[in-house]
Amino acid sequence: MHSPSRRRVLQVITVSASAAALMPSRLVLAAMASDAIAISRTAFPQSVASGDPRPDRVLLWTRITDDPAPSRVRVQVADDPAFTALRVDRDVAVYGDSDGCVKVHITGLQPGTGYHFRFLLDDGDQFVASPTGRTRTAAAADADVPVRFAFMSCQDFGGRWYNTLLPLLEQELDFVLHLGDFIYETVGAPGFQSVSAERSITFDDRAGAIALGDADSDYFAARSLSNYRQLHRSFRSDPVLQALLERVPLVAIWDDHEFSDDCWQDNGTYADGAHSERDGERRRNAEQAYFEYLPVDVDSGGDDGLPVARDRLFPKTKIWRDLRFGRNLHLLLTDYRSARPDHLIPEDAFPGALIFDRAALHQRLPELGLRYTELEPSLIPYLDLDTPAFAPLRAPLRAVLEQAYLAAGQSGEDAARRADAAAKGQIALPALNQFLAAYNANAPTSQQVALPPADADYERGLPWLALGKTRLFDAIGSRYFVVKDSYDLYVALRGLDGIGSAYGSEQAAWLSKTLSASDANWKVVASSVSFTSLVLDLARPELEAPAAMRRQFYLNVDQWDGFPQERQHLINKVFDPAGGVIVLSGDIHAGFVTQHSAHTVEFTTPAVSSETLKGILARSVGGNPDAPSRRTGEHMVAQLDELLMHGYDALRYANTDHHGVGVLALDGVQVDVRLLELPGDACQQRLYDAPRQLRALSEERRFSVARASMQIKRVS
Repeated sequence: MHSPSRRRVLQVITVSASAAALMPSRLVLAAMASDAIAISRTAFPQSVASGDPRPDRVLLWTRITDDPAPSRVRVQVADDPAFTALRVDRDVAVYGDSDGCVKVHITGLQPGTGYHFRFLLDDGDQFVASPTGRTRTAAAADADVPVRFAFMSCQDFGGRWYNTLLPLLEQELDFVLHLGDFIYETVGAPGFQSVSAERSITFDDRAGAIALGDADSDYFAARSLSNYRQLHRSFRSDPVLQALLERVPLVAIWDDHEFSDDCWQDNGTYADGAHSERDGERRRNAEQAYFEYLPVDVDSGGDDGLPVARDRLFPKTKIWRDLRFGRNLHLLLTDYRSARPDHLIPEDAFPGALIFDRAALHQRLPELGLRYTELEPSLIPYLDLDTPAFAPLRAPLRAVLEQAYLAAGQSGEDAARRADAAAKGQIALPALNQFLAAYNANAPTSQQVALPPADADYERGLPWLALGKTRLFDAIGSRYFVVKDSYDLYVALRGLDGIGSAYGSEQAAWLSKTLSASDANWKVVASSVSFTSLVLDLARPELEAPAAMRRQFYLNVDQWDGFPQERQHLINKVFDPAGGVIVLSGDIHAGFVTQHSAHTVEFTTPAVSSETLKGILARSVGGNPDAPSRRTGEHMVAQLDELLMHGYDALRYANTDHHGVGVLALDGVQVDVRLLELPGDACQQRLYDAPRQLRALSEERRFSVARASMQIKRVS
């Protein structure tokens, strides 16, 4: 039952947000109505949030779990926390197919102004209210006002706590910028995740999830809409995250884990190329839940964004957009995942296959100003299995390859197909000899084959093996730990014919046009992944690397190292000419500060709570059964910050074993950035009620950039 009398009172005081003044009688009625209001976090279990503030409007959000489910909820916006000076008081729809989520556009607001808001349900005896939220509109485009905001990314939930967010509750911020990985689609992934009794997620719809891992490591990834909704509900149950979003509007973009680790378009990468992981429905499920739960103001549904319209989702989704905060800040929000092509090195590339043979290199290298004879000593010898001299090797090679593909989980048909393709034509000599040696090890002496001589005068080319690809299906040598000099050559050669844009042509054109037209003093480009190059020189003597590992490696080409030519074009031709460009990024679970050029700088925030980069590498190294390689890996992990600083001259600061968030404050002449950091193990314990312990663990790094010089200065 509903109370007609109170409903009439609330209807009487409904006003437009653009009203110039409020009648005193309305103020009295609002105060009377508030006497019968009780806050319920049970009815509103994810509390409230606001997002994408503009000078005249903001988007409000909540989620309702009242039983029976209501069809309407009341939203109130006021100038004061007591809700006596109401600006908005109206009923809005609760759609049954949006998991109880409600999104409301509030327009007609004043620029640069703080407001209070809440949602109300009438349970028949009293009004049940959500927790009260605070939001703030952006300053008018011509207002010369300072701006202060936090930026963050990577907030895993399982076994981890959001202690890094606690200092933000004590600060006055205009908004919070989330750079992606707001949720993680996997639960209990052994490479980087953990669980605990208090912080774990078990999918209710396990049948709708993707089973991953093996007998010793069984875990799941979200696939169904129910899975993704449950993740959002769980992550948003955290009281500190709720408190932050109750205090300040959110501006968010996504990265990969909102859908699938290291994804591109609607493709996952769990199988490392062993089978296709293209799944448009899964992608749309992830996007629908994201738009239901995040207060992002994009065209995904009706007038208020709900219910989400499936036909507006992938591949039609556009989350790239821009927000203006006075004369001093123009914020450009980008999308690295939705349009980008596949990683340049296929995860299923056969290591011995030739990318460019001698003839192709002779033809293409001059276009890069290079000569084959200069590079020949660094290239890999290969031979042609189709020639009469080596044709007898095809049958044993095919046999061992078929067994190898079967052992890697391929079906009989697929193993035969892949073995047929690999056991013919050109093949790198080291790969051929490795597989033939494996064949001989299991064949009777009478059936063993002689390996081709190693010292013959073979032609040389560029196989996948040269880039670090040593296994049939693997992220190593394709997305991670890629040999730098070979990869640089490969990318340059591929670039002669075009390798596609990480942003896609439409977004890239928008970014360039918007930056060039902006008259803001500072242009902040929000990128979910870092532009900073991560190079590890394993040839340094103190690492004691085996001979085969004494090379420079790119640590991660899933980020912008995977698109080096486009990155350089953006910095030199788009960012630098615009002036005052600061890139903010995340994803890599480490803090970096980078002077990319005389005019463009970047701040990469550590992870809110996710396993640190150093921690992830330590796990990987610890599982290496090869003792010499493991020892080198341990040295590498211990010296990781120094190695990265050595590997990329533009780096000014690196910290790979801390969690943290960033706070950026700017005015017309200077930007100040603080990285608020906690040690790598500090997020494995709950410090929500331990302020002294939190302060004792906290560290702060301060940097400044003057508009006149655009040079990073380390303050502390």
